Amino acid sequence: MKLIDFEQAIDNRILKRGLDYFHQGHVVSLETKDKKKYKARVDGSEVYRVEISLNQNDEIEESYCDCPYDLGEFCKHEAAVLFALKNRKTSGEPAVVVENDLKQVLAEQNKDELVRILLEISDDYPDIEKRLLFKFGNNEDEITASKKLIREYINHAKRNGFIDWRHVDSALQGAEMTLKKAQEKIEMGDSETAVLLALEVLSPVVKMIQYCDDSNGGVSFIMNWAISTIEQAVTTNLEQLDEKEQKKLFEVILKEALKKQFDGWSDWRFELLNVCAIFSHKKDLRKKLEKQLEMLEQKAGTSWGEEYEKKQVKLLQFEIIEKCDGTSAAEKFIYKNIKISDFREKAIIRSLENNDYEKVLELCISGEEVDKSYRGLVHKWQEYRYQAYEGLDDVENQRKLAYEFLFSNEYSYYMKLKELYELDKWPEVLGRLIEAFERERYQSTVYIEILKEEKLTQQIIEYCKKHKSLIMDLYPYLMESHFEEANELFINYIELSAEGTSDRRGYRNVCKLIKTYKKAFGTIHSHKLIGELKQRYQKRPAFIDELGKIR
Repeated sequence: MKLIDFEQAIDNRILKRGLDYFHQGHVVSLETKDKKKYKARVDGSEVYRVEISLNQNDEIEESYCDCPYDLGEFCKHEAAVLFALKNRKTSGEPAVVVENDLKQVLAEQNKDELVRILLEISDDYPDIEKRLLFKFGNNEDEITASKKLIREYINHAKRNGFIDWRHVDSALQGAEMTLKKAQEKIEMGDSETAVLLALEVLSPVVKMIQYCDDSNGGVSFIMNWAISTIEQAVTTNLEQLDEKEQKKLFEVILKEALKKQFDGWSDWRFELLNVCAIFSHKKDLRKKLEKQLEMLEQKAGTSWGEEYEKKQVKLLQFEIIEKCDGTSAAEKFIYKNIKISDFREKAIIRSLENNDYEKVLELCISGEEVDKSYRGLVHKWQEYRYQAYEGLDDVENQRKLAYEFLFSNEYSYYMKLKELYELDKWPEVLGRLIEAFERERYQSTVYIEILKEEKLTQQIIEYCKKHKSLIMDLYPYLMESHFEEANELFINYIELSAEGTSDRRGYRNVCKLIKTYKKAFGTIHSHKLIGELKQRYQKRPAFIDELGKIR
């Protein structure tokens, strides 16, 4: 939608109200830094913030208003700004361009003037007053103040009990401000307050998922930020915390992780439990955490999601054992849980590091059998098995497995296979390989890559005859040795495309093919082709018109 005719895309009722707002001077500011993104303030029942983004062709790419209206794509405030922006562009009057550096401007003011400015702005914009008081006010209970702020922003963004995607960022502003304050506390060495502030974010934000459209991922971003802040607060100042402080932080984080609201969101639950594991060097805290992990495992059923949770429990138990009990205990735990793919992989990696290739083969072969229903896992075990054959210098088995990989569309094993043969033996092997691919009902991309790598141009020609569109990708490999045949194949494909086209969009696509053809085969050939097409399609004026635009 272009700015010049935006009225055609907006409801007439909204247009009329927006036009009235524009004529009555409700658009109190309209600014831009780059003449692409415009920021405006519209004086309504409150002063609302509007942002309009235009591309280089003055098409409206994005429009946003922080007002509560959600019954259509555009509100009256956005319409008013669009009228103002269109008026300035058509009249030649520029929008105010912000060029002064705000930091420099503010630095030039004295304290009294800055106080006056802030008070004046805060009167007009209550949100700014709220932010300033939160950041600089002497709140006796910062945690309570943060909790209130987070909920105020969320509740303000609700419309009929729901928050649409356009208002999710606004709803999360209180949470964002709280997390920024938590970061400041970490820098000050106040880990306890930092953790408590970040924890206040989690409950209201995870609950938001039930009544918001998080298409843009705002909720996930805040949740991950909050949990990483908690982890950072704990790890940064752990040594400075006494036993009592460590226990308090452990207790509050564990309590949060076990809340019912994380049922169904187990990744966040286990990230919090992972933070709890940082305290596992304390025997009493480790014992309490392990008890809770056992309870989670017992509680889980047999569904896929619950099996996933069981695996997460085992991985966390392993982390604690590895950290506190050493390598031998960790290895015993690995083999006790070897049926879980993550532990099988840990065992394989350890065996590879110890050059115990026979053990790797044993683990991989049994893994392929256990996980035969899971193609991705089978492939992973085969890749590790290949590494074991390499370690054992077992050339024959490397060849067999590399051959299997090629027919599973794994081109990366082609050069490995080639290196396993002597130069004089390779042509015969390559011939058999090509024959095997050509017997396949559908040739994979590996087949094409081999033809390109080995410069098998005659096979490329034959393949393009069967799959005409591929000449677009493969003609560069034919130009030197098969120019005329490639030229004929390219022309045939263009002609075939033209035959199946009957609208201007299709004609433009054909002309794109011709432009590529011109670059490849030269102006003389392309002009000849264009002339033939114009002669053949005299009754298609739109096609003739598009052909005439080719330069």
